[in-house]
Amino acid sequence: MHLFAGRRRQQSPPEPPFPSGFVGHGRRRAMPRDSADASPTHNKPVDGNPGPTFTERVRSLAYPRGNSGSPTKSVAQDAFNPDQDSAFKLKTVADLSNVRLHKDRVKALRTATAEILRCSSGTVNAILEAAQDLATTSLWLDARETGLALLVATAAHSSLEATTKAKLFEVITKSAADHSSSPDQVVAIDKLTHHGREGSFLQPRLFYFISELLSSCFMAANQSRADKRSTSSRSQEEFALASLLSLLANLVTYDFHVIDDDVATPLLTRLIAICNQTMAESDFEGAISAISAIVRQATVPKDVLKPLIDALCYTSYYKEKIRSEAQTCLDVILVKYEHLEAMKLLLRNLSLPSDERKAALSFIRALRGALLQLGHIYSNDQNLGIAVPPFAELVEALRSAATVDHGESSKNQTTLTLILETIAALIKNDNVIKTLLDSNWTCMDRVVGQVADAALVEPKTHRKHDKIKVSSPIYQFACSTEIENTRVTDEMEQALQSICRGISDIYSKLTLEKQTIVVHVLLFLGKIADPEVLTIAVDYMQDHRMVFPQDENWDSHLRILADRGFHDTSKHPLYRLRALKLISEVYESVKDVPEHTTVFSQICFPLVLRAEESDLALINRLTGFACNFMVDSDLEVFDSVLERFIDFAAKKGLPRSTGLRSDLFEAQYNATSSHLVELFLKCFPKQPEKARMIYDSLITIAANSEVLIKTRLDSLKLLARIRCDSEGDILVISMPDTLQLAALLFRTEESANEFYYPSFHANRASLVEETPRPRSGRSGANESSNRSKSNSRTRSAFGEQQLEHPAPLWMYPGPNGLPQDPPVSPSHLLKAYTTEDPFQSSVNLTMWLSLVTDILDYGADWDIYSYVLVHLPSQLTNIALFARYISQVERLHDLVVLQLQKNKVFEPPVDTGLKKGDVALCLYHVLTALIAYSGWFQPQKKTDSTVHAFLTGIGMWDRTARCCIHALALCCHELPRSVDKCLSLILTKISQIISQSHLAMDILEFLVRLARLPAAYQSIEEEQLRTIFGVCIGYLHQYRGKRQVGGDATNSRSTNRLSNISGESHLAPSSELPTEARKEVAEYVYTLAYHTITHWFLAIPIGDRSKHVGWIAKNLAWKDKSGNEIFEEQSQVTLDMMHRTAYLDLGETSKPIRPPDIGGKYIEKMWVIGMSIVTIETNETSGYTHITKRQASGTTFSIYQSAYDRLPAHQVGASNQATRGRSDPSPRIYPNHVLLQLNSTISPMPIPTQPIVLPDDVHVKRAISTFDRIDTVDGHKAGVIYVGSRQSEEREILANDKGSEAFDAFLAGLGTRVQLQGAKFNTQGLDRESNMDGTHTYAWRDRVTEIVYHVPTMMPTDLEHDPQCTSKKRHTGNDFVNIIFNESGEPFQFGTFASAYNLVNIVVTPEKILVRPPAARLAEKSGKAWTGSLEACYFFQVQVVCDPSLPDISPAATAKVVSAPALPGYVRQLAIHASVFCLVWSTRSGGEYVSSWRGRLREIRRLRERYANTATSANAGYPGMGTAADRGGARSYVDGDDWRGTHAMGGLAEEGHVLMSLDFTRWT
Repeated sequence: MHLFAGRRRQQSPPEPPFPSGFVGHGRRRAMPRDSADASPTHNKPVDGNPGPTFTERVRSLAYPRGNSGSPTKSVAQDAFNPDQDSAFKLKTVADLSNVRLHKDRVKALRTATAEILRCSSGTVNAILEAAQDLATTSLWLDARETGLALLVATAAHSSLEATTKAKLFEVITKSAADHSSSPDQVVAIDKLTHHGREGSFLQPRLFYFISELLSSCFMAANQSRADKRSTSSRSQEEFALASLLSLLANLVTYDFHVIDDDVATPLLTRLIAICNQTMAESDFEGAISAISAIVRQATVPKDVLKPLIDALCYTSYYKEKIRSEAQTCLDVILVKYEHLEAMKLLLRNLSLPSDERKAALSFIRALRGALLQLGHIYSNDQNLGIAVPPFAELVEALRSAATVDHGESSKNQTTLTLILETIAALIKNDNVIKTLLDSNWTCMDRVVGQVADAALVEPKTHRKHDKIKVSSPIYQFACSTEIENTRVTDEMEQALQSICRGISDIYSKLTLEKQTIVVHVLLFLGKIADPEVLTIAVDYMQDHRMVFPQDENWDSHLRILADRGFHDTSKHPLYRLRALKLISEVYESVKDVPEHTTVFSQICFPLVLRAEESDLALINRLTGFACNFMVDSDLEVFDSVLERFIDFAAKKGLPRSTGLRSDLFEAQYNATSSHLVELFLKCFPKQPEKARMIYDSLITIAANSEVLIKTRLDSLKLLARIRCDSEGDILVISMPDTLQLAALLFRTEESANEFYYPSFHANRASLVEETPRPRSGRSGANESSNRSKSNSRTRSAFGEQQLEHPAPLWMYPGPNGLPQDPPVSPSHLLKAYTTEDPFQSSVNLTMWLSLVTDILDYGADWDIYSYVLVHLPSQLTNIALFARYISQVERLHDLVVLQLQKNKVFEPPVDTGLKKGDVALCLYHVLTALIAYSGWFQPQKKTDSTVHAFLTGIGMWDRTARCCIHALALCCHELPRSVDKCLSLILTKISQIISQSHLAMDILEFLVRLARLPAAYQSIEEEQLRTIFGVCIGYLHQYRGKRQVGGDATNSRSTNRLSNISGESHLAPSSELPTEARKEVAEYVYTLAYHTITHWFLAIPIGDRSKHVGWIAKNLAWKDKSGNEIFEEQSQVTLDMMHRTAYLDLGETSKPIRPPDIGGKYIEKMWVIGMSIVTIETNETSGYTHITKRQASGTTFSIYQSAYDRLPAHQVGASNQATRGRSDPSPRIYPNHVLLQLNSTISPMPIPTQPIVLPDDVHVKRAISTFDRIDTVDGHKAGVIYVGSRQSEEREILANDKGSEAFDAFLAGLGTRVQLQGAKFNTQGLDRESNMDGTHTYAWRDRVTEIVYHVPTMMPTDLEHDPQCTSKKRHTGNDFVNIIFNESGEPFQFGTFASAYNLVNIVVTPEKILVRPPAARLAEKSGKAWTGSLEACYFFQVQVVCDPSLPDISPAATAKVVSAPALPGYVRQLAIHASVFCLVWSTRSGGEYVSSWRGRLREIRRLRERYANTATSANAGYPGMGTAADRGGARSYVDGDDWRGTHAMGGLAEEGHVLMSLDFTRWT
């Protein structure tokens, strides 16, 4: 075999590449001594080092050091003139004559070389002729080298003739002395052909010469590489070979002649030899470039085709940089030269020759190159025109390639990867898809399996499913070993996945037989396959119903799916999830068939019991799947699964770097609790024991600090929604009433946007699902181990304070708190307490109360802690739920009181934007809810501590005062004795915060409420009363001051705002209330201040009232801008009230009846005296007198009669003159006398204060009638509406003609049942004549206020003639305030009654519970058994709901729990305050609220102004004392005028008009 045709089998040192017959084999021969002596002297350098030879200097012109190997251009020189040329020719030819000595000829040759470019073509031709023997046949080496130099220089001549060039080429071809001369020949040929662009005239001789020259140049280059070894730069020999290969490529490219086989064969043979034997990258590049040119321009001989394909395959794999060009060559060959035959030759590279057992390295490289080429062909999107071999042949060739023994597994994996990549490229090629679909796929799964199996290391055998029948499509898989635990390269895994994806793309186009093969492949690949593609196998099983009972092998298939699909943790999670989904679908189809359910349970229950999962996505789906069939499982299995659930809940999942796709997995969310909640909601209506077990599990999870925060929150969301009805039946509410409290902690979207999270909307998709930042606290090691302790001295449950802004894990509104809507009805089998019924179970509320108590005591993550803070108060209002767990409630109460009193409140994390005051406020809401339990607390000091705790909140934190004041208002009703004990401290605290104007309304409402509850202030002292009056006067001064300067009367130095959270305040401007609302709130405060003064003045014992009159009166006056003291109307009526009641406490008076035994007529006369209207009716004979004094604060009726004695016997009777002209001596007395007796002496009376006589005319009578119609108390009205069970519509509610027993008891406590017909009080629109609105109603009145209730159940109901009950609604629809007694079982909606006037609804929701009385607890503490029965006890939730236009001003804006005895008084006071506010609010469009007293005062003032100074003296006959126009110069006075007078006779006389002051006839 020719050496060039073989592949190189050794790398270093290289063997001689040419046979011994080639010239130049071996090293350069030594030069003869005489030749060395004859060498020119310029060959010896000055420094003594050996210098370059002449030939090397010539070569350097062509290949300069550092050049890339391309010859340099000829240096331009001036040509000889003809004479010079002729002379030079003669001399040189003569010197070159063979008769001369050798050294002389060599010298002449050097001279000719130096000047050859200046010579003419003829001279060049002559010199070549003379020197030919030196360059071709001389035995002297220096002569041959010098001759070659001459040839190189001559080739660069620019004006040679064709004959000269031909001659020069002949000389060049014969000039080689050995292989070291080859570079010079290459340079000469390159220059001669102008770099291969002009070589046609030399063909075909030039190609023959180049084919021989390739051998010598390759030898020279290899020898040079062997000699230099470590030198990195390229030698001139390597440059020569590169230039020759480039020259060949150019010659082929630019030659227009067709290259025949005789020429192509030697050229390709030597190029193939270079590719097979070289290791130099430049050789590969040049050879492939030349081959590329040849295969494009020439026809490749058949005997060279196979070696050429082998070499190209070898090269394309071995040298990646030139792979593209090598593959392009192969493309050309496969297309141009009998492509199908060429393809077969290519496929032959995939099979090891039969005579070889182990593949050589060269074969392996060629094999891989062939695989690369196949991959290249099928990966190309464009149709290259390459015929595809039969699919079976291709697959068989690939299978054969997989069996080649490479010796090392790592090398084998490379080949296997290329095989898989080839298959993947073939499957994805659209140009061959049709052929592929029509091909036989029988061996496809075998090939892929064989390839993958070849990569296996330590395979693990699955348990074989021997029971499966042969008819199963996956029988072979079920009875074989599945690939797993493989050690494959990333490239191989990617290739396998690419195959799977390619198959999935065409899966739908495959026949059933091919789909089955695909399923075999996918199942066999196991974990290696792309999970999204691997699910095709699961879909196949589903589509063909293989795991459903319709299939005879369904149980075996289901077991395979469970064991190898899901339970095998080595599988990709996506595949396992898909398998689990199918298993869930199977359950849905068999759950109603007992025998199938049994089989299913035997197979699938181990999925949960044996699962050791750490991936949260799988845990979430597994627990969700388990919940589906746990409903029907027995208790033993149920309990076992619950234990696994608790274990699963503690899992925290894998890092995100596991490659799980975040859009498919919630990789950091453990949904175990959520699924348990869903299971609880399914079980609790009818399976109480399972519900109880789930409840206990949820508490265990919520208490475990090792569990993810979000998972614990899922448990808390259910636990906090547990409620029970009056029978103790457990129910779950869908939405707790916690929004207002959540807003306090920035846990509502609105509050978060406004105060802390400006980018909340942009980050909402991560609120719940993203992984929270590490949170710290005292709840567990995992939450605190990696965090430093806070340096703050304040108590913190939340660890290191961070300044980040993490997304909260719970927020309102947000995702539904529960995974599904809970049942509307309660469970009659699951109870809040233990019963003797064996079919009932009870939830462990002791554990729950202990858990929340521990969280509040020891702290937790802020999301956990805040959730408990917000939701616990709402749950505690369900008294029936915790009434049997008083000892745990007491512990909770004691903890909250301790934290608040001792300032041990936790400090919230800095990054929340909250302060301790916010946490304290939430705790105060918890304590407020606990007030209702106080009746069960022992001893009494616990209730005292409750009041003390609320007292601490006034002034301790700037956010808690309002909540504490509201709670104290409730304590006045529930704990009056404790309030009485702390009253002094309460009033002191209140007096210290009056500068906070946003609390004015709450403080004054509290004081008014307190004044109506004597049991709460039995020990009040005079100093405390002064404090109360001082608080009221202080608020009046604030209001007046702001109103006087034109400012907002609600502003103050405080920068707090009124919030919508039951009045809690936050640090924010007070101007957040609308301007109109601020004005009306200020007016309401102004009105409340006077009400408070009035109520507390009347609450003072009558003997002590006078002690306060002067100070109150002094402060009721205020100075205007001019410094004048002014008394407002409210001040005037307040003074009037004190005037009437300072020494009287007998209540109202009524007009007396005239005695029938007194004859004679009555004389009536009226005066305006000061700010009252006095009417005196005197019997003209007896002097019996009725006196009616009409004042702003009331009307007093009294009787006056002088005790006249008999005339003494010696006294004469009346003079005749007194009775002259009268038949009847009567009248003997006038009302004027009575007035003088009661109101005057002879002392002068100033004109402005003299009584004003009212004439007896129609105008005065009309004014008096109008005055009397104005009530002496403030009248209010409120509807009291009963809502029955399940009622929600207006019509059905108003149609109720009776209420429940609790409603009737509530009504009886609100007021007194009064008859309407003939009623003398203001019935607020109820008919008093014909019982049109019923016979009776309820009303309540004190000395200041009266409220009448519109009760629809007490009104006639006539559905036949009035189906909409409009006769009832005309009353309740016009009431500002309605009290809703709601026993519907549903939350009452504000808009149930459509009315523009209903502004406030006070919703009362009763809760009947059965509890053990206090005697039972006392008996238990003493160790005695208690055998009594349970007592029925009522508690009520009271909440004030306002129209959206009103601010939430009520202390019951958040629901309060009130006991039955305290309820009527608490609600009545809420209704009165709400009514007063609504009356003030209703005047916001203009005007002001005018109370009854102020209305009466205004009527008095009108009469006074109308008739002031209109009376005349009775002395009309005297000069200057006649008519009104003739008053002797006395002026008329009105309020505000100056008056100047003189003290005289114990009175005051007007200056200059003393007589006018003494003439009492003017005003009598």
